Amino acid sequence: MNIEFLEKLSNADAIASNEQEVRDVMLQELEGKYSSVETDGLGSIIFTKKGKSDKSIMICAHMDEVGFMVRSVSDFGLIRLMVVGGVKPLAQHLQKVRITTLKGEKISGVINGTYQDGLTEGLYCDIGATTAREVYDLGIDVGDMVTYATEFEKFAVDHIYAGKAFDDRLGCFVIGELLKQLEGVTLDYTLHLVGTSSEEVGIRGAKTAVQKMNPDIVLVVDVATFSTEFVRDDTNQRQIGKGPILTHYDRTLLPNRNLQLYVKESAKNATIPLQLDMFKTGGTDGGEAHLVNEGKPTVVNIVPVRYGHCAYSIVNIKDIEQMVALYQEMLINFDQDVLQRVQKFI
Repeated sequence: MNIEFLEKLSNADAIASNEQEVRDVMLQELEGKYSSVETDGLGSIIFTKKGKSDKSIMICAHMDEVGFMVRSVSDFGLIRLMVVGGVKPLAQHLQKVRITTLKGEKISGVINGTYQDGLTEGLYCDIGATTAREVYDLGIDVGDMVTYATEFEKFAVDHIYAGKAFDDRLGCFVIGELLKQLEGVTLDYTLHLVGTSSEEVGIRGAKTAVQKMNPDIVLVVDVATFSTEFVRDDTNQRQIGKGPILTHYDRTLLPNRNLQLYVKESAKNATIPLQLDMFKTGGTDGGEAHLVNEGKPTVVNIVPVRYGHCAYSIVNIKDIEQMVALYQEMLINFDQDVLQRVQKFI
């Protein structure tokens, strides 16, 4: 696997509907590996690998990260912010961020606000300015993207990496590595690998991408965390280093049962450990994807990480390697028999 590709994805800045940096990274890395590439009207990027038939599978992973947007500038140079996505309230204090101007320049700052009763109010960014004119002269304007300034790095412990936007650049990395691994392999069906737009603000890009391409099956790759790192028993099925996760329930989706069973069979055949989990809250691209047109058999696999929707996440690279291997096993062996099993109910 190309860790430099993962680093570029993590370091790219892309809140909902402002994902050009991620599209550029993926286009550069995957050049020549696909039959065609296009976008939907929201900006989701769709790489297609043509197969033997028009039957098709789509794999979704969202490009956007949680972050902020410039809302207004005070007379004395403090920049008021709007939260974009579910940023954790405690992560909105005393963190270094960067503002991306319309010209693509990066302006460093520190965010802060007032924390009370579990919420952060009055969120602002301080770049050191003392007047609004100083801010505007730097090219900063209302609507500019603000993201954490975290830089991707390898930790001292074997296989451990940290960075920002792992939700869901890890998924984007998985689909990119899959496309490279499948180079030269002729599939029985057409494969669409999609970096979706605007998942963090309402699962939007998956819906429009599925409407555009109308696949027969949808597979989703995302990430998840557990609430406390001091629980390492059977109630925590999101442990790093323990393998990919197969979800059985979330607020937006009860996955196709036979497709879940196929994931389990594939993991067993490839000797890949599989954590089995459910989520009381939250959702993924699958929540909207499975409702398009006649309904799409959909399943969701998760890369476990520590800490989410904040400035840093931690991942074990082995979990990503196993996710790529699991999906490679699933895709290479997906045939008409499997398609019938997941699509037919009578």
